[in-house]
Amino acid sequence: MVAAAAVGALLAVLLLPPAAWLDGALERASYGRIRLAQTEGTLWRGSARLVLIDPAASPDPPVLGGMALPGRLHWSVDLGPVLEGAVGLALRLDGMERPLRIRLAPGSLAGSGGTLDLPSLPLERLGSPWNTIQPAGRVSIRWSEFTLEPDGFSGRVTAVIREVTSSLSPVRPLGAYQVEFDGSRETARFGMVTLEGPLRIEGDGTWTPRGGLRFAGMAWADEEQEARLAPLLGLIGRRAGNRTMIRVGA
Repeated sequence: MVAAAAVGALLAVLLLPPAAWLDGALERASYGRIRLAQTEGTLWRGSARLVLIDPAASPDPPVLGGMALPGRLHWSVDLGPVLEGAVGLALRLDGMERPLRIRLAPGSLAGSGGTLDLPSLPLERLGSPWNTIQPAGRVSIRWSEFTLEPDGFSGRVTAVIREVTSSLSPVRPLGAYQVEFDGSRETARFGMVTLEGPLRIEGDGTWTPRGGLRFAGMAWADEEQEARLAPLLGLIGRRAGNRTMIRVGA
């Protein structure tokens, strides 16, 4: 009886591997920057909380430092393309207009375009530099069809962060900002502009899976809010006249 139960348990694990196995694969693929929590279901069909990890956090803390996105991530695996050497994957996060469809093949990943709207997010949980100014905001993301291969990422992502606030400033809101990622193989180009608001930020940089984000820019305040925003501008970076120089990464 014990042997039969053990064989049955082994078959169950092989045929219905637990959803938690996906967390390890995602951690390795994202170089520790994305994890899954509160997993339910199996590797083939399940759900979890999606957590963005602070890259400066200790690798083995009692509680991972990072930000859990609202709602749950749901996935299902389609083995239909397996004869073509690929696997299909459908992902849906609360706030998505339609599921993200991914095709996994040896050495490559291709995904469909889509949109995602998220309510106010506590961005300071992502660690430096966000934890310095403790911002929160409503985020809308749209992306094109994309590919991810060993030599880099190809695709375009646009994020708009609106109604941005900081617990360190009485000025509310600080503004709305647009962030653009334009990936072309080895390096994704990154740019940020201000759409509206008294706190003006602009700059550009690069992002790579291993190296993360490198950004150089400047921030300044509209004249009528300059005095009230001066303390916050002093925390963002190095002052140079009425401008603040921002640098993230090496």
